[in-house]
Amino acid sequence: MPKEKVTRSFWTTRSQFDGRDSRTTVSDFITRTYERYPRETIAAQNIPVLCIENDKELFFFIKIDPIDSDELFIHKVNLALEVFGSELDIHIPAKDGFVALPTKMHFVNWVILPKGTKLEMEEAIRKSLSPKLKPSIRPVIEKRMSEIHNFGPDEIVLGFGGYKGYVVYNFPSKGISVLESDNPNNATYVFEHSKWKDLSKLSKTEILANDLFKERIIHDQSWKVQVNKLLA
Repeated sequence: MPKEKVTRSFWTTRSQFDGRDSRTTVSDFITRTYERYPRETIAAQNIPVLCIENDKELFFFIKIDPIDSDELFIHKVNLALEVFGSELDIHIPAKDGFVALPTKMHFVNWVILPKGTKLEMEEAIRKSLSPKLKPSIRPVIEKRMSEIHNFGPDEIVLGFGGYKGYVVYNFPSKGISVLESDNPNNATYVFEHSKWKDLSKLSKTEILANDLFKERIIHDQSWKVQVNKLLA
């Protein structure tokens, strides 16, 4: 099987020659391109978990719909067993059930970040990123997001649930919305701002699989140049 080329950026600290018998410790970003065997990303199911408070107790639900496919039904049951274990109960919604289920469920995937100073907003963005990011990767992700933030978006939206780790920078005057993520193997996606609200209702898999983005900027050596060209 032929290999594919992949470009990754890292934050690294190294010892640099600085003249005769002199070396200096330098910390900086480096970008490397290497070959690897192709990998197929299998998108996860987008299964929301509903939380309801009843008599000061919290109840968590995974809704199983009659129209679910057999595969999705089994996935939800296995997920419930994994999450709830011995605490799992199965209930059929009824008027006299032990807890009132809402007739309409609203799941929040995106939250608009309140206006604040640049430092305050970037701190909120940093807190929304995955705590599992490697020390050599986190500064790269934060640097990219800061680069986009420098162009003064009118609005910043943080992703939650299945969108956690995604940040949207809205530039209505330019007619675009820029989506960045904390996935180092990803890319920066550009959408038409007028379509952003409709696209935000779709799953991440649907957006990317159906090529609903306007432009895709790969995370490589030319990323900064292309972003500057787009937003300057």
